[in-house]
Amino acid sequence: MPCGIWEMPMIPQWTNDIMTSFQTRRETGRTALLTVTAAAVLGLCLCMVTDRAVISCLIAFIPLALLVLASSFEKKRNAFLVLFVMNYFVPVMSHYLFNMPLGLIMDMLIGFNFLVMICNLLTGRVRLDNVSWDVIFAVGVWLIYCFLEVFNPRMRSVDAWMKSIRNMALYFFFVVLIVQISIESFHDMKTVMFVWSLLVVLAIIKAACQKYIGFTPGDEYFLNVMDGKRTHIIGYGTRYFSIFSDAANFGGSMGMSFVVFFVTGLHTKNGLYRGYYWTVAALACYGMFISGTRSALVIPAAGVMTYLILIKDFRKMIPVGLFFGLAVFILACTDIGQGNTTIRRARTVFHKDEDQSYIIRKQNRETLKTYMKELPFGNSLGMSAGRGQKYGDYSPISDIPTDSWFVQLWVETGVIGQCIYFALMIFLFIKAGLTVWNHIDDYEIKGYAAAMLSGVAGLFVMSSNNEVFTQFPNGVLVYTCFGLIFICPQLQKTK
Repeated sequence: MPCGIWEMPMIPQWTNDIMTSFQTRRETGRTALLTVTAAAVLGLCLCMVTDRAVISCLIAFIPLALLVLASSFEKKRNAFLVLFVMNYFVPVMSHYLFNMPLGLIMDMLIGFNFLVMICNLLTGRVRLDNVSWDVIFAVGVWLIYCFLEVFNPRMRSVDAWMKSIRNMALYFFFVVLIVQISIESFHDMKTVMFVWSLLVVLAIIKAACQKYIGFTPGDEYFLNVMDGKRTHIIGYGTRYFSIFSDAANFGGSMGMSFVVFFVTGLHTKNGLYRGYYWTVAALACYGMFISGTRSALVIPAAGVMTYLILIKDFRKMIPVGLFFGLAVFILACTDIGQGNTTIRRARTVFHKDEDQSYIIRKQNRETLKTYMKELPFGNSLGMSAGRGQKYGDYSPISDIPTDSWFVQLWVETGVIGQCIYFALMIFLFIKAGLTVWNHIDDYEIKGYAAAMLSGVAGLFVMSSNNEVFTQFPNGVLVYTCFGLIFICPQLQKTK
């Protein structure tokens, strides 16, 4: 080599191959992401304004499903996200796909998640140290009890039993386990929360379309053929239900989402994301009100008080308590705002003796007591209210509306099942509360965990008056929250 002339060293060919492969994968990933995004936006827009829900969903989700299918074995989180998103759309699909067993979709997605976990287990890429085995055991006891209900002499149909056990116990067990294995970092948890927020925004857009544009033929089918008009088009106005099975389900889910994203915003360090989450919370609050569900109003009150206890901020409990006390006083003891339909309807909660709906529910529960004394194991899963009559149970019990999740639980599993379930929930709430209280030091992660537990607590209180706690999509949302809360101490190490 001539003196003073410097030559670049030869770059090995394998280095060029790696760089070329990396650039190709990055460009392919961008193209796939743009394609999926465009398809999803187009499909969802069609779903909002037309009645071609099946075609719209295919346009929106087939490209996404193919992309996720290819990436899930590398990132377990992606398989769970598909399950999480599809869970949100099961209610609206029931308004269009009348004879399709939609529960099988969720069963297949849970099976796919387990396939992904098994493949990763065989390759040594699954971490089991995040799994809360005591929680899995406790939920497993409840699942076993529900399985044994198949031997209940009152059971009329295995199909009814299967439909009821899914949301009541099966998804409870599997979703908590899947979440604790699939979510491995704080970034993964933030991704789940962000996807949830997008789903809430989508639900509000659909409700706004119902309110300001009108109902689609699928909505009309629910109102007119499925008899939804009786409870949704009433004297004081229309109760909007968005993509949910009914307005009570919509209102309860939006109340829970309001608490979750309001508290999440309080603990989010990034100002842009904080503003976004508070916007989502405001939209969810709006959705809760236009649903016309009175019992959903308890969710913000119970949720905020739970949050203040979890973060040990007793100084704020006094002004917040005074605020809610003042609101209760105005509703219970004055006529302020009586001209507003929402306030007037909310006020009936404090005048139960004048509320015909409450009087009827109270009479139904008294009637049920006389029959349930002889059924300590219940009337079997799926055999409550009108559900039992679909499968040949014409006993007096199947003709009495349950009106709430707690009463439905009592009728289907008996006082023994009710005691096991409440023991399980008390254990989960205490363990989750102690986890937030004592085992999470990071301010942001503590806020995420407190937000989820507060939202679940509010929805649980509401369920004493509505059957919303385990309905699609709320059941999987609740189980996801429990799964995430218990791994938050480990997620601190990944931040």
